Amino acid sequence: MGDWYLWDGSENNGPMDWSEVGDRIQRHSNPDLIRVWRDGLVGWKTIAEALAVVGTGSLGAAKLERADEAPQSPVSRNIVAKHWKGEFPLGISYWVVGLGSNILAGVVIGLLGAFTRGSHNPTRIFVFYVLLWSSIACLCIWQFVGTWRSAQRRKGERAAMGKRAVWAWTAQFMICLGVLNAVVVFVRTAIPQIAEATSIAFMDDPRIPSYSIRLLNNGSEIEISGGIKFGLSTDFEKILNASPGVGAVHLDSIGGRIGEGERLSAIIKSRGLDTYVEANCMSACTLAFVAGRQRVLKKGAQLGFHRAAFAGDDGLDDSAERSIYKAAGISSSFIEPALVTRNADMWSPSEAELLSARVVTRISSGDEYAFGGTGGRFTRDDWDKVLQNSASMYRALKQAYPQTYDEILDIVTQGTSKGIARAELTGQARAKVTEIIGKLLPLADDSVLIDFGKLVIDQYSAVQAQDGAACYRYASGQPDQNLIKLIPARLAEREVELNARIIMSAQKRPDPVTNDRSWEKIRAGLNLRGYTDKDLELLNGKSVGAADYVRYCDVAIALYREITSLPPTEAAGVLREFLS
Repeated sequence: MGDWYLWDGSENNGPMDWSEVGDRIQRHSNPDLIRVWRDGLVGWKTIAEALAVVGTGSLGAAKLERADEAPQSPVSRNIVAKHWKGEFPLGISYWVVGLGSNILAGVVIGLLGAFTRGSHNPTRIFVFYVLLWSSIACLCIWQFVGTWRSAQRRKGERAAMGKRAVWAWTAQFMICLGVLNAVVVFVRTAIPQIAEATSIAFMDDPRIPSYSIRLLNNGSEIEISGGIKFGLSTDFEKILNASPGVGAVHLDSIGGRIGEGERLSAIIKSRGLDTYVEANCMSACTLAFVAGRQRVLKKGAQLGFHRAAFAGDDGLDDSAERSIYKAAGISSSFIEPALVTRNADMWSPSEAELLSARVVTRISSGDEYAFGGTGGRFTRDDWDKVLQNSASMYRALKQAYPQTYDEILDIVTQGTSKGIARAELTGQARAKVTEIIGKLLPLADDSVLIDFGKLVIDQYSAVQAQDGAACYRYASGQPDQNLIKLIPARLAEREVELNARIIMSAQKRPDPVTNDRSWEKIRAGLNLRGYTDKDLELLNGKSVGAADYVRYCDVAIALYREITSLPPTEAAGVLREFLS
């Protein structure tokens, strides 16, 4: 019985004599892995080291020759190869190589990130994620295999000495945990990111809606709608270059790619354009919005904020977004909650919060801008449904006077498709409605006429309370959108409902009778109120001086009060005559 022990790279054998050691060396496929030990030796030795101790002759000439002729692999000099083969001591493999390679990996990842940061090239993004995860996969395999082999070698050495290899078992247990963690990371993050990068580069990024760009309001406005995906900023810049009159950008988007949002922001800022949101501007869209010289939000519209994410990674570097928001003058107290909101959520601040943080410069009714969003793309049938659902007046008009209704429908449909400003379009439609109502009013029922007179009193009084000169313009038949805004919503709703009654009750009426006695009562009542015949002449005057604007409105209100205070039949007769 010999006293030699041999470790062949996977298991420990012995005791055996020196000649059996020689036989095993000759049969082994890779003798460099073999280590031997016996009492008196300090640690396990390579074959060369053992021969130096016992002398070459101890194996016998023939056996030594055969051992020398066996395939030999040179001792690894390359650090990568030595670790891979498990030739480093376990402490070196586990701690030094592991920590050093992780630091190196961090540097490489940083360099790859710099390669693609701010990139607008989908192919570069794809290459980044493939290189990133391929490198991490190779590193993990190299680390795990090398450390595992080193632990196996240490277990053999410890076993040969009759000692337990607690550290080696612990290291292998940690490697198993590391493998499990790596698999989870690759399933949850690597595979989704590579898949998403592939879809961006080669499948036109199907998760993000398609975008569209169109000019509005005779080329003074431009609308971006849909998803913010790669290619948008390039197309947007081309259209701007061909349209020097653009001054405002409509934004209607759920968001999309941060890199493209950053570039849109830079283009808008460099050209000094205003930004306007009629419905929604979410996520990456807000980067473009805050670049506006004037940032206008339609009342009721929403801006939405959250932090960026990319297929399994909800913690992307947000330095670029912070920089854009700060450059726009937005307060830090707003930026922080905007960028800590989970990507799966959306923070939609109130109008007051947006104004206070200087995200929005003003809230608007939107009248100064063209119809955008879905409304700007409605077909004639779409607008027909909108009008029918919006007010009974349009339902009555379509039923009783379809030709006039079609004319109004054409105004709205053609105007929105051409991108005419909302105020101008509304004014055109209102003028058509006013025209038909003016013709039908004298033919309406008595009760409708009296209700009309009372509505006039309330509307004139409401406008006069805000602006006497505006009341004159409204009462004298010169309304515009700014004047319409002075009418309270409840009175505007009464007008629409009354218009429906006018349309439905209008019919052929007998020729108006003389109302001289009624007019005498009216004049008497006006005289008691302090108004003269000269004041009444103001209402018929073609030119009224600015000094008489307030008086004009006072007389008009007083006149309608006197008329509507008459008995119903008499009041209706006077109004029918007066409005004919």
